Amino acid sequence: MKRRGRMFILISSVFLIAGCTDEAATTKPKAEVKTATHTNQKIDEKHHQVLRHEQYEKLFEHMNRHVKIDRFQLKASTVGDDFTVVDRALSFGKRRWLTVDGTIDSGSTQESLYFENKKQDTQLVIHFAYTDRYIGNDMIQYQSNDGNKELNQELSNRSDLIMISFKNIIITVEQNTLEKVDPDTTQRAVQQVINELENYKH
Repeated sequence: MKRRGRMFILISSVFLIAGCTDEAATTKPKAEVKTATHTNQKIDEKHHQVLRHEQYEKLFEHMNRHVKIDRFQLKASTVGDDFTVVDRALSFGKRRWLTVDGTIDSGSTQESLYFENKKQDTQLVIHFAYTDRYIGNDMIQYQSNDGNKELNQELSNRSDLIMISFKNIIITVEQNTLEKVDPDTTQRAVQQVINELENYKH
């Protein structure tokens, strides 16, 4: 009886081991999970190079020449030398001038295009702001009518704003009007800017 019991345990063990081995052999290996690392982010930044300030200036000159908005004419732009002085506290204590290094001796980090319709009651302003960090190509802000409806209704009747990013540049398209604002006009202007950005070879 003892011998039979031992044989039974031995045979059961063999089947158990064989079963485990067979399951291990047929189980698919788990997919490798890749995690984002600092190295991967650096590679991504290399793929999406930021524009140098010289490239930013050339891009703005291109936009000054080529952006066309239906029913609007370009009335003014900041092409050329211009500098903006700011209260240092308003830049988190970083700079006194809106220039690359915060001094008057380096290039401006903001440029603007001013468009006006024939009736001269609506203006579209396109602002370009240079940063030294890659942001990506995206929409950052679109003015919302949430919150105080009466106040927003009054504001939205006179102005409309869309903010987008391109590489390391922030672009704001703002419509100001004496009449009722037309969001389609702002959206068409943004689309024109995006078309030029996508076709621009730097």
